[in-house]
Amino acid sequence: MQFETVKSFILWVLIGTSLLLTFALWSYSPDLERLPQDVVEEGAELDGNEESINSLVEPSSIIFKSGNNYFGFKNPGDRQSLYRDMQSWTMREFESTGSNGAPEGDNMVELIFPDAIPMELAGSLFTFNGDNVFPEWQFERLFLTFNENSNTMNVTFLSEHGDQQATAVINNSEKYSIMWEYLTTFEGLTEYLRVETGDNPTYIPSHQTNVPSVSIAVQNINTNLMVDTLFSNPVSRNRVTENEIYITDSASGLMRLYPNRRTMEFQNPLPSSTEQQLEPEMLLDQSIMNINDHLGWTNEYNLMELNARASNSTVRYQLYYNGYPTFGSNYVSTIEQQYRGTELHQYNRPMFSLQNYLGGDESVTLPSGSQVVEKLENNSAYNMDNIRHIRIGYDLIYQNDADAITLDPAWFMDYNGTWQKIDFEDQILQQGGN
Repeated sequence: MQFETVKSFILWVLIGTSLLLTFALWSYSPDLERLPQDVVEEGAELDGNEESINSLVEPSSIIFKSGNNYFGFKNPGDRQSLYRDMQSWTMREFESTGSNGAPEGDNMVELIFPDAIPMELAGSLFTFNGDNVFPEWQFERLFLTFNENSNTMNVTFLSEHGDQQATAVINNSEKYSIMWEYLTTFEGLTEYLRVETGDNPTYIPSHQTNVPSVSIAVQNINTNLMVDTLFSNPVSRNRVTENEIYITDSASGLMRLYPNRRTMEFQNPLPSSTEQQLEPEMLLDQSIMNINDHLGWTNEYNLMELNARASNSTVRYQLYYNGYPTFGSNYVSTIEQQYRGTELHQYNRPMFSLQNYLGGDESVTLPSGSQVVEKLENNSAYNMDNIRHIRIGYDLIYQNDADAITLDPAWFMDYNGTWQKIDFEDQILQQGGN
């Protein structure tokens, strides 16, 4: 009797084990790896900074014209410092009129912005006296001309298409002297070359330029902080491959994380009304506030593109280091937001912040502006009319098996709306815009 009881017990154990193994087999999913969901405190932030329009929008070039010669700063940090000072200069006697194009004169200063800026934002970028009604057009270039008899400067904001202008006067002899000294002593400046490209000329250093290559440690941004920022519903996390993670919620929001290249791409696919289109100034303001809400300015960024249109409005900010723009692929060097109507539709960004300087300082001698122009003009695959800007910048490269990057100096150009690296060694142009 006892033997029969033992056999029955063993039989039940075997049946139970079989059921458990069967359940485990049915439950196994080889395609996706479910990742743990760490808890993030409400209101988590990315430990970056808050920024404003006047800190994110700055000219990519400040050009000093003396007769038929052009000059720009040797050190881009000096350009940034001068512009910050200029933002505090009081502009008086503001008015807007029609225009026949850029002002003329032997002595002039030209500020060139990376994209067209709504004139309504001029009051946020510069200091004006009194209450002014700003026109609705956009400007990309600003000119300073000189009144030697009164030690005053005329300011001209030229509309994007050159048919409108807004003018003001700077009545400050100290600031007049600063700008006039640049135009007469050229201290801190180097000769620039005027290049006829697209609708407007661009200016690049005439001679060879020495720029250091640097290495910098990076720190990853906690992905859970971005999840907490962008999702309001419980999320599901799945690893598709070693280098790609999907995060979704019940509202169909989708975030793609790429650990190797340290970037994030978020999309809210839910349709939204495009009837209420954001005007350019409101688009920029809403984008900045959105990123400020989670302290997302984890490095130095400047506005690179502002494109407001009904179907898909885009704002793009470029990573800067020591006054130079930094370029890379797959959003390693840009923060990009796209809006449909008034709703955030896409948000792509780097998932790292620059930390300690690791050294380097190996000076790289870049080809002269004349060599750049010669290369582009002799390349039948490219049309100078399709070039908008040419600039010196940094090529962002990840170091192998290390939490560090290398910034290598190079020439870049904006060709048909896409930034590309000008590669002199292989005689080809490489894309490097995101």
